[in-house]
Amino acid sequence: MTEEEYVSALLAFVRREFLSDSDDVELTAATPLIESGVLDSLRIAVLMAFIRDEFAVQVPLTKIDVQHFADIRTIAAMLHEEQAVRA
Repeated sequence: MTEEEYVSALLAFVRREFLSDSDDVELTAATPLIESGVLDSLRIAVLMAFIRDEFAVQVPLTKIDVQHFADIRTIAAMLHEEQAVRA
């Protein structure tokens, strides 16, 4: 997958699973996910399950942190990098 394909899929998932119509968050690829309250520890676990099931990418535990989950673009870049490493 390309990085942009990851971005599209992640945006769709996060909007569908974590945001409701009443949320004030305008989600883009650069929206700070933790600072805006979109992601918390439980939602990161749900997102990790989606990543594993949808993309067949295992994110190393060392990369499950604020730096790598800052925004959708950062997550997509990490997934693209992990995919390349395992290819």
